[in-house]
Amino acid sequence: MNQRLLILLGIGLILLLPSCVVYMPIQCAAPQITDKKQGEVTLSTYLNGRADIAGTYSPVRHLLVRAAFSNLRDNSKDSTYYRGHQYDLGLGTYWQPHPRLLVGALGGFGQAQSMAGFSRAGFFFPSTRYEYDARYNKVYGEAYGTFQASNAVSLGLAYRVTQVNFTTLTNRGTPVDLRGMTRGEPMVYFRVRLGDGPPESRPVQLQAAWGSSSTFGYYENATYAEGVRDLKQTRGYTTIGITLFPHCLFGKAASAPEGR
Repeated sequence: MNQRLLILLGIGLILLLPSCVVYMPIQCAAPQITDKKQGEVTLSTYLNGRADIAGTYSPVRHLLVRAAFSNLRDNSKDSTYYRGHQYDLGLGTYWQPHPRLLVGALGGFGQAQSMAGFSRAGFFFPSTRYEYDARYNKVYGEAYGTFQASNAVSLGLAYRVTQVNFTTLTNRGTPVDLRGMTRGEPMVYFRVRLGDGPPESRPVQLQAAWGSSSTFGYYENATYAEGVRDLKQTRGYTTIGITLFPHCLFGKAASAPEGR
């Protein structure tokens, strides 16, 4: 039943494809950590082939330390391409106001480099070629809440605000008139914890997530400089991921009786 729910949710929102031109929204963290000495390692993939790997750890109660890396390699020789990589570093906190409710917040910074190339044809004019190359720094803040519906199933909502500051931004070698932008990035997620017993003892978790990224102050009908509209438009993404909880594996190994 849980697998069927994941499939249905994935089909229902499959149109949320990751298609930003050069800004690549990384999915919200929303770690499933509830106590000190707990950690998680998550591997996620987007529908365009981009992959994220992230690790989060709680050295003391209510404190989170997190690092994430995202990479998209497009080795094709087509005229349309999209590639890049980025990293995030952050600190956060988490609280459980109710046994079934986990809330938290994180903040941090990161850097990214990305490139995109494509052609856009008009009805009466020849196609226009775009080749964007961007390097940018970013600062983010995130809040999240997860509801534990059962020992196996949880679902939640996260919201991230990211300030993007371009250090390099060109289109076919010509600078684009955009120094930075602030993005609002909500995400909903559905998780299934594999194993037996309470959630804290289950070592593997599957996740499906759907999010979007919108620029504050962007208006579809407004006039923008060449290339700026492509960069500021709202985009969506869908990810499928798996999370491992090392403390569950080590705890089971430590508690297992010795063989005779």
